[in-house]
Amino acid sequence: MIPLRLRISGFLSYRDPVEIDFTTFDLACISGQNGAGKSSLLDAMIWALFGQARKRDDSLVNLQSKIAEVAFTFEYENNVYRVQRALPRGKTAVLEFQIRESSSVAQPQITANGGWKPLTERTLRETQARIEQTLRLDYETFINAAFFLQGKADQFTQQTASKRKDVLSTILGLEMWETYKTRTSLKRKVLEEEANGIDGRIAEIDAELAEEEPRKQRLKELEAELKLLTSARKTQEAALENIKKTAASLEQQRRLVETLALARDRLLAHLTGLQSRLAEREAVRTSYSDLARRATEIESAYKAWQKTRSDLEDWDKVASSFREHEKDRAPLLEQIAGEKARLEEEQRSLLIEKESIGDQQSEINSLKPEIDRLQKLLAEAEGKVAERGQLEHERSAAREKQAELKAENEALKIDMDELKVRIETLDSAEGATCPLCGQPLSAQHRKITLKQLQSEGKEKGDRYRANRSITEELTVKIKVFESKIEKLVSAENERLTYSNSAAQLTERIERLEALSNDWVVNGRKRLKEVEKSLESKKYAIEAQKQLAKVDKVLAKLGYDAVAHDTARELEIEQRTSDGEYRRLESTRAALAPLDNDIQNLKAEIENQVLEIDQQEKEYNTAKESLDSALTQAPDLDEAERGLFDMQERENGLHQEVGAARQKVSVLDGLLTRKAEFKTLHEGLSHQIGRHKSLERAFGKDGVPALLIEQVLPEIESKANELLDRLSDGQMSVRFVTQAEYKDRKREDLKETLDIQISDSAGVRDYEMYSGGEAFRVNFAIRLALSEVLAQRKGARLQTLVIDEGFGSQDIQGRQRLIEAINLVKGDFAKILVITHLDELKDAFPTRIEVEKTEMGSKVRVV
Repeated sequence: MIPLRLRISGFLSYRDPVEIDFTTFDLACISGQNGAGKSSLLDAMIWALFGQARKRDDSLVNLQSKIAEVAFTFEYENNVYRVQRALPRGKTAVLEFQIRESSSVAQPQITANGGWKPLTERTLRETQARIEQTLRLDYETFINAAFFLQGKADQFTQQTASKRKDVLSTILGLEMWETYKTRTSLKRKVLEEEANGIDGRIAEIDAELAEEEPRKQRLKELEAELKLLTSARKTQEAALENIKKTAASLEQQRRLVETLALARDRLLAHLTGLQSRLAEREAVRTSYSDLARRATEIESAYKAWQKTRSDLEDWDKVASSFREHEKDRAPLLEQIAGEKARLEEEQRSLLIEKESIGDQQSEINSLKPEIDRLQKLLAEAEGKVAERGQLEHERSAAREKQAELKAENEALKIDMDELKVRIETLDSAEGATCPLCGQPLSAQHRKITLKQLQSEGKEKGDRYRANRSITEELTVKIKVFESKIEKLVSAENERLTYSNSAAQLTERIERLEALSNDWVVNGRKRLKEVEKSLESKKYAIEAQKQLAKVDKVLAKLGYDAVAHDTARELEIEQRTSDGEYRRLESTRAALAPLDNDIQNLKAEIENQVLEIDQQEKEYNTAKESLDSALTQAPDLDEAERGLFDMQERENGLHQEVGAARQKVSVLDGLLTRKAEFKTLHEGLSHQIGRHKSLERAFGKDGVPALLIEQVLPEIESKANELLDRLSDGQMSVRFVTQAEYKDRKREDLKETLDIQISDSAGVRDYEMYSGGEAFRVNFAIRLALSEVLAQRKGARLQTLVIDEGFGSQDIQGRQRLIEAINLVKGDFAKILVITHLDELKDAFPTRIEVEKTEMGSKVRVV
């Protein structure tokens, strides 16, 4: 992977967009003060590729930004790719992966609508997997292979011999074999539990097979008992059949008795009906006799009713004429009442309005002081707004002055550093020529020049310190201004609030005064007019005139409603005489037939009594015969219950015999199942043995140990190839994986990982070296580990990033590191070195300078 272009925005210390073109150099150092944002450039590349750097969450977003965005363009295996990753604060990240369709690497910047083919998958997870598949590296492998992180170069070599294998196992990613071992162990335990379960089942089968003889004996006993019970049940069935025949004969006698009883009851019911009809007829005859005795009274009342009906018909004719004129009167009355109701409603509304006018005036009087109070508060708020504007103006002026002084001090610092170098150069110069101006150097000339330079340096130093003092004072002032401005933040909102409230109250008063004026002009006058109309009844004048005419016509008719009602009530009261008169005529016609009917009913009753006596005698004879037969008959219910009990016991024995036979027959199946379980158990035992072998193979002494043994020669070869160039062929390294125990009696060897170094003085362990020689060994081994790790993942190591901390090295150590980098730079397409030491900048052909500003980190390629 070779970086081509990096664009950062809103990521960690980078707020504004920053872009770096890597195509202009092969070896460069990233320089800047501590905390300037040097390592953030590397974090941006890693985050773009793998979605993680120092962290994964919103802490990667710059505090003054809403979104972190990184676009990273790189070359890999003769193809150009671009990864764009964005993380909005509080939301899910967005990832895009693209490939250049053009084969040219020199033009990485392509327009958005052409030249790039998308490789983005449906989800972020799938797109991330495709990036790692393309690079053939994951996050851990990438940072271990391509990055020399600070303090990690000697992580492998500084460990004890016994722990180096663990470190190497971690670097090579062999922890997965421990996962395999854990999974195998879990699978083996599952198999063992299954085998234990089969053992239990076999034990259960053996226990059941031991009951073969008792089960067969029990079956024989049950079958004998069932045979006896079946014979007894058949005998009981024959006896029950005889009892049922006797019961059938008794049932016929019982039905005869019931038939006779029903016939007797029907005769008694018929007799009761005849007697009831006779009583009714005699009652009717009695009522007819009473009505005939009142004939004179009934006829007189009937004639009086006829006279009352004639009078009522006369009154009805007069009332009909009266109602015709009364219809004309109703709408006039309704019109008059409606006009009166309208005037009364208008009067009520005007009175309510009159009362509300008084309330409105009270409200006006109460609102005016509130407006005055709001006007005062508004004036105070406007004063605060003006004060805040003045403070912001003064703060801006102070900041501008502070920036000017800082810029001037930066220039003064550069000048003073240059003067210091010139003074040191002149002071240490030897010979007859001045190293500064090229003129002959005499003692007097040296003295005068040094004095001038020192005077100029003192003047610049005084100005520098004075500027710094003023800058500090301005910082205090700015903080004071900001504190005051912060207190006045709400002033504008207060001004708007008071202004709006005063305007609303003023508008309210204007509306109330308009309503009051309208009442004075129109409402008061109208109220007097309405009250006068109601008092004098001067409304609906035309309707009142027409109503007077209708009343005169009604008076001429002479209709008396009371007399009419009296005649109507009397007619209703006398109307019953009509019914009595008609019943009198019917009675006179029905008396002779009624007497004949009564005589016939009496004769029929006498005949019915004789027939009932005969029927009663026949019923009593049959009843006595049935009672006698019932006392001598056997109990059918008891016989049926006895048979049912026998059948129940027989059914139960059938079930027990079936169950016993099943228990005997199942034994043959159990033998077959036992053989199957044994076969299955043997298979599980074989699998358990294989899994135990796999557990041993996956352990530290198994496959991981073999893999380490295989990879060590490759690491050793690559390390010696690098060490040969770093030491001019004077040094080589060898890994020793086994050593003798201190106990000479032990014939086996212990597992270790010693590092032995050969040089002109002979062969020694790594621990015996220090300084530059140990550093060369660390660098060679670390770089060899990186290359081997990348190759094992199927990737080529084309870029090297060293964040090793030059500050921890002395002058010679720094020089050796620079020499080592220059020696291996031909093996890499791109090398980036991070340092914060100014004196090392010139050691590299290209510098990426990082500076921390108020607008975020800035980058400049020099």
